[in-house]
Amino acid sequence: MAVNRDFDTLLKQTFFGLDILTMLGDVEDFIEFSENNIRWQKQRELRRAEHERNDEVFDDPLFEVQYRDQALRGVEYRFEISLTQRVRYATLITLITTIEWVLVALKKRASFEFPKKPEKMNEAVHALTVFNDKAALRLEQEIHLLKSLIQIRNCIVHSAGLLASYKHGSELRRGLVGLSGVGISSKNFLGESIEIEAGFLEEIINNTRIWLPAVETALIVHGLFFNGTNPAIH
Repeated sequence: MAVNRDFDTLLKQTFFGLDILTMLGDVEDFIEFSENNIRWQKQRELRRAEHERNDEVFDDPLFEVQYRDQALRGVEYRFEISLTQRVRYATLITLITTIEWVLVALKKRASFEFPKKPEKMNEAVHALTVFNDKAALRLEQEIHLLKSLIQIRNCIVHSAGLLASYKHGSELRRGLVGLSGVGISSKNFLGESIEIEAGFLEEIINNTRIWLPAVETALIVHGLFFNGTNPAIH
């Protein structure tokens, strides 16, 4: 986890804001630890596969080449596709769950009556859209990205990231257009699936660390919470 050394910024956070930063830090720690461990384990498995090849005796050199290639492909697939994507899937799910929890919690503290949520709109997206309009937060890009990430999360949760079995596949494909860092790949032997590139989620976490706590602060400043929330500011 990258340590935030801007203590002045930290001191301006509410207790709730500090909780948000802690949760996001936990998500970041999870993906950093997991990916570092995967890289280490991959190198260990490559060495093991090489030792096994050297211990085997083949009558035909062609069999030796095939055995070696198959062993190396197996290691590459396991660590570069299967395990890596599962870790990134889990990270994305956890990140979106965290954002949803925060925005729904903030919605419950609002001092105004929320407009009716449009049908099929995610509750967190609806809350952030309303907050954005009420407090002039200028988070249109963040809202658009959140919608796309929720689409991806839903595909992962409901069909393991596989496009063929996801009933909203066409909508998801449109949502991925122009989104750098996430795409559709055929590397998974089960078929086309969501591929999350290295570093994408870490960047999303860092950006969320900036805008998400700021939502609560802006709502307090604009008097959009019930009386009694303001003393939460240090």
